Order: sequence, then structure tokens, then C-alpha cells
Amino acid sequence: MTQQQPAREPGTVGVDVGGTLVVTDGAHRFDGRIAVVTGAAGGIGEAVAQRFVAEGATVYALDLHQDRLDATWAAVPQVTTIAVDVGDSAQVRAAFDRVRAEHGRLDALVTAAGISDAPWRADPATGGSPDPESIDDDAWDLVIRVNLTGTFYCVRSAIPLIREAGDRGGAIVTISSVGALAPYPLPAAYPASKAGVLGMTRAIAALVGKENIRINAVAPAATRTDMLPKDEALLDSMVQLQPIPRVVPASEMAATIVYLCTQEAQFITGQTVNVNGGMVM
Repeated sequence: MTQQQPAREPGTVGVDVGGTLVVTDGAHRFDGRIAVVTGAAGGIGEAVAQRFVAEGATVYALDLHQDRLDATWAAVPQVTTIAVDVGDSAQVRAAFDRVRAEHGRLDALVTAAGISDAPWRADPATGGSPDPESIDDDAWDLVIRVNLTGTFYCVRSAIPLIREAGDRGGAIVTISSVGALAPYPLPAAYPASKAGVLGMTRAIAALVGKENIRINAVAPAATRTDMLPKDEALLDSMVQLQPIPRVVPASEMAATIVYLCTQEAQFITGQTVNVNGGMVM
């Protein structure tokens, strides 16, 4: 699914990535670098991978569905697609083993794979009921497995590969949510999983910082992806809680995420970067 890009200002520089214009202003911050992006068949993950490619990276795009990966990336030779269930440790390990076999190192990982609720619970318009009694065991386990355990599996596999980059180190960005920080009446599994990502990110950042491996979390607010409620009135009520009351395109969220992977951000680690229009300050 191609993400809508912001309007170009006169004089900006963009790169065509599989038919999508990615505005980079001429930056080439990832020439010769290797990046892995999960959840890369759509949404924030797709936009992040597009940005990496536009700035010179070779990208491994991971997602659950190979058909969606093929539809998104077939025309982009800098991208290798791998169908992976991030909640399956063996599949995650195999994907990173392929990166090791083909390149011997990794420079950046972004863990954008995630779900808002179990598919059998979610109403496409409004989402699943937040009533704790309505959340069955399987729904709880699935959301935690994908959002938290899956993020851990990917980070665990990435760190040894980033070490192979030597003193240059590398960067990891995990994706949390404003829902982990703000008092939304959400189904509890989602904010629980995303809050867990924040704690995990800080703990691992403290462990690997001396190796010049940085890990930060980004906590987005309403971003124009398939995970947003389809009910526009509900969506507008959420957005109006923000001092900057708008939904952002995935490309705008990707700009912050990719920045955290650059050498410009080499003294930033263990942080939660709130990209939410001021809802959490």
C-alpha cells in the first residue's frame, strides 16, 4: 500500500521509490548501510523502508504476508522481502541469519510490526471493546506476542549483527504508542504491550550503549495507517485532544524514526520520542 506523501515545497529534492516520491532534500545518510524494517508491507513500516531506500540503504522488508510484501516492493531492487511472523522466534532468527549470510552485518533495525487488537475482536470502525471482561485469553496473548515479544525477538537477533559493524555501531528504533502514556480507554492488551516496549528499550539501551549500539522508542499518536479507526467522528475526537490537532501521514512519522538511526543522533539512546502533536509533554 503506497503511503500518501506530504506536498513538496518549491526547491525540495525527492527520490522515486517504487512509484512513491520520498522527499529527502538530497540526504544520503545511509549509503552502503543495511537496514531491517518489520511491518514493512504497509503503514509506518512501509514509509520507514521507503525513507531508508531513498537515502541509499539496502533494506530487508519483513512482514507477515508475502503477497503484500510483493505488491509493495516488487519494483524496488534495493529491497529484499521476507515473510516473517515476528512472534515466532525461529522465523525471526532465520530472517536475521539471511542478513548475516548476505551482508555479514546490520546497521539499523526498526520494529514497526504490530497489531491494535485480535482480529476476531476488532470492529473495523471503532476497534474492540475496552471492557476487560471482553478480552479473552487468546486475544491478550496474541497482542502481547506480536507487539512485545515479537519486538524483543527482533532486537535480540539484531544486536549480534550490529556488533559486526564494528566501532561504528548502529541503531535500533522500537515503535511504542501514545496509548502507552496517555489515559485512553483502550483495550488493555495494546497499551500494556506498548508500555512493555518502552521498558524493554530502556533496559537494553543501558546494556549495549558502551558498544555504540543505540536503541530508542518512538511513541506515535494518530498516524494515517490501516490501524486507525474508520469512524471519522471517533478519530476526530481523538485528534482534538492534541494541541496540534491533525492526523499525520506515515511519511512524517518515518522522518523522525529514520533520523534516530543516523549518525546525527549518535548521542541519543534509551529515550522515548513522543511524536504526538503535544498530547504527551
